[in-house]
Parts: sequence; structure tokens; C-alpha cells
Amino acid sequence: MKICLINNLYKPFAKGGAERIVELQAEGLIQAGHEVFIISTKPMFAKSKIQNPKSEIYYLSGFYYNLGKIPKILRLPWHLIDMFDIGNCLKIKSILKKEKPDIVITHNLKGLSYLIPKAIKCLKIKHIHILHDIQLLHPSGLMICHKEKQLNSFPAKIYANLCQRLFASPDIIISPSKWLMKLHEEKNFFNQSKKIILPNPAPHLFSSPLLPRRRVRGEVFRFLYAGQIEKHKGILFLIESFSILCQNFGRCGFKLIIAGDGSKIKKTRQLARINKYIEILGWKNKEEIKELMKSANCLIIPSLCYENSPTVIYEAAATGLPVLASRLGGIPELIHELGGILFKAGNEGDLMHQMKWAIDNPEFLYKIGEKSRKKIKKFSLELYIKKLISVL
Repeated sequence: MKICLINNLYKPFAKGGAERIVELQAEGLIQAGHEVFIISTKPMFAKSKIQNPKSEIYYLSGFYYNLGKIPKILRLPWHLIDMFDIGNCLKIKSILKKEKPDIVITHNLKGLSYLIPKAIKCLKIKHIHILHDIQLLHPSGLMICHKEKQLNSFPAKIYANLCQRLFASPDIIISPSKWLMKLHEEKNFFNQSKKIILPNPAPHLFSSPLLPRRRVRGEVFRFLYAGQIEKHKGILFLIESFSILCQNFGRCGFKLIIAGDGSKIKKTRQLARINKYIEILGWKNKEEIKELMKSANCLIIPSLCYENSPTVIYEAAATGLPVLASRLGGIPELIHELGGILFKAGNEGDLMHQMKWAIDNPEFLYKIGEKSRKKIKKFSLELYIKKLISVL
């Protein structure tokens, strides 16, 4: 089959887990013998494309990559213009007419145009849409802990109603988590679509499971945070909680390693300067993250926003690294499946309690990681592609 993948970002402009899943999907489908081409965006004035002998990549110029740099007062009109971007829609429709794919798989369309589903339907091409977050329910794509009512605000309801009408009902809707699918169903999305829960694949970089690491007696216990340095990811909350933990135990035998980049990196570095047990590494590539996971004792995911199916959990499981994560969104589903520890999101006391438990119970923690390493095999890319093809 000839398959088109559409997502608002793709390498080398990737930022998060959704882009990683699209990349894995493309690689897996090509390995399975299918012809694949990709449509995405690039920053204004950036080079038009990267060399990829295995698939054609179409990049449309836009502002989405640098949306965070646009003043907030200008973002609302941008969202409205973006939803009805006829120019991008016509460009994509032209590409689809030229390439004539059998199937179009769409992911995040913000930054491209929400008219695309209707264009696909007009061309009578089978359409599969994959959910990654709540960007069809709220322009930010984020639902913050204790601020859930934002989805019921009047502007949010108008936005969601427009998205519901624009997207209508693609042939198939796929969600990695039951939580995200249920949330869209509650808002009356995709009433006529076939709905499938299909967990994301584990990145092939970690497809050869590694032996989990035992802590040596007397060794410093290493907590690891690997992700975007943004407030909604809980990084500032994590640093504050960790600092209190350090104060409570004086000369502590543990430290916090932070790898990533984002708008709060400067604030994070400022907070780290007053705590010698916090180390800021900045952005690291996939291989470097893998090495950090091999040397850590516990990965922390302190999200204050509702996550769908964080890729970093799959990566940690494949290295045998135990996970301590917020009990929010689709995270509990994944933790219950792979193993790990949950804490009440945004609850400083509960997070510190679970961190202290992890430090005091290294052998039990090791067993959690060992079980996760064994269970990750059923999330392999090969099995994911087989399941995906079976529903196409």
C-alpha cells in the first residue's frame, strides 16, 4: 500500500513524543514493505527538506514551530486562522492528488489546517486519525491538574464544537490510551468512526532490552528527569519538592539529574545553583538519554498536565529503569501495564514520600525495573505495525 503520514512536525524539527511516534510509524511501515510519504511543516526560511532516500517528505512553511515565541495576545487569532487555513489545505490536497495514496494517517494537524479531514474525504481516500493530546478540545492541547474546568469554558466549547464539525468522523480513530478516547467520546467527537485503542510502540533504539542496574551500597541514588523544561511538565514543582527532601535529610545520598530544554531552562538553572544535589545537563540526544537511563536509579515524570502515553516511559522500561510518575491522564494505564510507582499529581508531600520510599527500597525498585524490561517486548515496533496494518 501507499500510505501518507501527516503531522505538524517531523525531523529535523521534531520536539516531542508525537513526532517520535510518526517517525517510528514511517520506519515500521517501510520495513513492512509499504510505500510511505510524509507531509509536515518547517519554520519560515528554514531549508525546505532533508535527504531521505526511503520516503518523500513535503515541508510546508509556517509559524507553528515557533508558536511559543508569539505573544499570547496574538495566539488566539493565529489559532482561528490556522483552523481554516485554506492555503495549506489546497497545497496538501494537491500533494495527495499527485501521490494518490491508498490511506492517509493524520496525527497532530495544528499548524497545518483543520480543513484537511474534509479534503481527504473529498478525495475519497481512507482516513485514519491518531490522537496524541487534547488539541481538538482546547487550543493549547493541555489540561492542567486542578484546572480541568477550562474545557468547559465558553471559548473552549466554541473551539471544540468547530473542531468537531471540521473533523467529522474519519474512518478510524486510534488512541494509545482509553482515557484520551473516552474524553473525546464524552465531547461527542467521532460518533461514526471505528474506534481502536492501540498503545504506542517502544522506540527501536531501545528494542534490545538491557539488564536493569542494581544500586551499589553507599552509591549516590540518582533520580532522572528527561523531557521538556516547561512548567506544565512539572519540572519546577519537582525541583521544589526535591529541595525540601534534601533539607529534611541534611547530607543526602541522592541527587537529581535533569536533561532537556525549554522555556523554563533559565529558571531551572537558577534554582539548581542553590542546590548542589541538582545537576542540569541541557538538551541530550537519544543515545545520550539512553546512557543516562542506564546510569540512573529512578525516572521521575512529575507532569502537571494530563499526558496521553509518554514515550519516555517506554524508553525507561526498555532499559529496566523504574518509573515514578503523576497519576494523571493515560499515565496510570501504562504504569499498570509495565510496572512503576504513581503519586498524586501536584502533591508535594506524596511525591517526596514516594521518592524517599524509592531511596530506601532499592531491591524492590530493581524488581520493578526488571519486570518492566520483560514486559516491554509486547510493545515492539514490529508488533505495533502488524496491529496497525490489521485495522487499515
